[in-house]
Amino acid sequence: MLKQLYFFLVCLLWTTVNASRFDVEHALVLYDPELLPLNDTSSLTPEVAQFIEYLSDKFDVKISDYNSEDINLFFDDYPRYEHLVLFPSSKKTITSKEALSLHNLLRFINENSNIFVVGGSQSVLPDGLRRFLNELGVFPSPKNYKYIDHFNSKNGVVQLNRDNVVEGNRLVEELSVTKYDGNAALISNNELIFPIVRSSATGYTNKVGEPIDADKTWTFGEQGYLAVGFEALNNARLVWVGSNSLLAEPQLYKWCFQQQGKLKLQFVEHIKADEPSKPNPHLYRIKDQAIYTIGVSEFVDGKWIPFEVKDEKDQLQLSFKMLDPYQRLNLKPLGPVSAISNSTELDTYAYFVNFTVPDHHGMFTFELDYKRPGLSYLVDKRVVTVRHLANDEFKRSWDISNSWLYVASAVFVIIAWFVFVVSYIYIGKSNYSKKNV
Repeated sequence: MLKQLYFFLVCLLWTTVNASRFDVEHALVLYDPELLPLNDTSSLTPEVAQFIEYLSDKFDVKISDYNSEDINLFFDDYPRYEHLVLFPSSKKTITSKEALSLHNLLRFINENSNIFVVGGSQSVLPDGLRRFLNELGVFPSPKNYKYIDHFNSKNGVVQLNRDNVVEGNRLVEELSVTKYDGNAALISNNELIFPIVRSSATGYTNKVGEPIDADKTWTFGEQGYLAVGFEALNNARLVWVGSNSLLAEPQLYKWCFQQQGKLKLQFVEHIKADEPSKPNPHLYRIKDQAIYTIGVSEFVDGKWIPFEVKDEKDQLQLSFKMLDPYQRLNLKPLGPVSAISNSTELDTYAYFVNFTVPDHHGMFTFELDYKRPGLSYLVDKRVVTVRHLANDEFKRSWDISNSWLYVASAVFVIIAWFVFVVSYIYIGKSNYSKKNV
């Protein structure tokens, strides 16, 4: 009996400990001790020290050398970490090249995990990581290529300003760092990539100590970027920065680690206007009045708050479509509401639209597809059937105003025929007896 009780207590303790561990997200930090001695915190720059402290506070962090042999991003086909941080390396070939291969990094992103990559002018990217970034559409400059701007420099160090911030990005509005010592990258036209910090019109990326050459210079003017964001269709995120100095912008890594710009659909509901007590019906009739309602929340400072659209270009839209949209409508704001019934906490913002179901029967879809750079994507699809009118649901002729002329014409013809018959029989009949006399 005591053995059974002891076994039960051990199992309970093991379950409790593992349950608490599952609530904590895990992060893996890889570095090169020749470039960045993370094991010696006293020698770290304030930006790197702040970044490592943030990681330690938020996640269960494992810090490892690129040449460590026990690096593995997966365990039993599942990611071991939710977040991966890659600092600069001094060598293209590393011991853990199999773990950081193109295939494994793509698989890591496809499993909803996030990657933060830090570049530098005196460093290189491991081969697998460089191919991975190129696959996404980010092309960092090679080793010993440095971002230079003679018109915005002080004592040989590039000075960043407000003009370097890409207008319209949701991550950084004003740079808190001014000095920049790093490289730049080119980007493709991939729709999932968005620039955050760009080169100035007078900046370029070139090999240190060599003159500008059309064949060797990596970037010219505003075609170069110092910080780039990428968000996959499954909302996994990646950020590349060209220097440690940009770690002074916490919005960059907060966004990458899903602590900022994260949206959630709290509820989705559609009803017939004449049957509000029956939500989400599977069958509609042509020309029914439908009401579509959603609730959207944003994750800010560790909690969900209402997400209010304040810009006209960021409006949420509903598409009611078969193959092509028959209706595409902007959702109207209702105001803050609670995502949980009988709760007083206003943690979501409600939006709605009221529209008439098209005069076309078939299989239709309520589709919400909201994609904005810097915000997690919202996608929701609800398939319903739209039927035509039944035989006993059509309007009768007297209910249709356009038919009144034809009904009146028929009645007039009947009356005229009756008058004609009566007049023919009884009116104006000849007296044949008098004619025969």
